[in-house]
Amino acid sequence: MILKRWRLVASVFMVTILVITAPLVSAESFQAFRQKNGLQAYIPPEWFLKAHFIACENNPEYVFGPVQDFVGALDGKITWLIEDMELERLKVASADGEKIEYSMFLEAVSPDRTEYWVFVVLPYESAQAWYDARRAYHGSKAEEYYGKTRSELENALSQGLNIKAELRFWIENGKTSLQAPESVIMGRYKFQPVFDLGTGRRTDPAARTE
Repeated sequence: MILKRWRLVASVFMVTILVITAPLVSAESFQAFRQKNGLQAYIPPEWFLKAHFIACENNPEYVFGPVQDFVGALDGKITWLIEDMELERLKVASADGEKIEYSMFLEAVSPDRTEYWVFVVLPYESAQAWYDARRAYHGSKAEEYYGKTRSELENALSQGLNIKAELRFWIENGKTSLQAPESVIMGRYKFQPVFDLGTGRRTDPAARTE
């Protein structure tokens, strides 16, 4: 339990450091951004690309997906990246037969801007397992922070959604947005959710195509 908690803390710490220290990025300097943050090209597992995702760390309102559909909605040249230390952490865990949370960067390079969408892979088979990982980190505050979301995710999973990722941060030209990615992808890219966590129902397919 202590080792698992340490790995979760390490993952959160590394993602936070990368976001806070993100240098100025433009379409011409994405290679510098990669080098500065130790990022390398990475091929995500197929099950992750086919999975659904939430796009707000605290109290998400919707479920989106699949991940590969969101990738298709972005502009520019697309590349998946992973931080080198994160990759080593993942290799060690895999060698031990453990499934862990880890982060990946989805890079979208256009002539006028470069965006990074930071995803966290969620390896859990149930909402309770997802909640337990957060309780290991937040302790007694977990219920206050995540109790409502746990119940909502349980409902979504029971209706056949396969939620295996969280879109946690959005970085544009070196600036980390204070907006939840949830609102950004719905507003800028018109990428609509497939499930409303508040109502506990799937959204109207016709509305998602407008």
